[in-house]
Amino acid sequence: MSQNTDTDAIKRDVESLRKDLRELAEGFRQSGENQARRVGKQAQDTYETYAKEARKRGKEVGAEIEARPFTSVIAAFVIGLILGKIFR
Repeated sequence: MSQNTDTDAIKRDVESLRKDLRELAEGFRQSGENQARRVGKQAQDTYETYAKEARKRGKEVGAEIEARPFTSVIAAFVIGLILGKIFR
């Protein structure tokens, strides 16, 4: 009987260990999901901030071009010449 008792105790210990490992794995999974959500939210917030700033700067440039079209054309021409010389 001693062997059966020892075998039953080992079976209980193994089952307890399996349960603990399942709980641990579930904890890791939940932790990973939470971290991924936080990083995703942070990336989305950063994107929205930069997109908003880009739209604002685009409107400012558009307003500047409308206010001074001749100066804008001359500036674009000069920049084109300079870039042409650099990359030739």
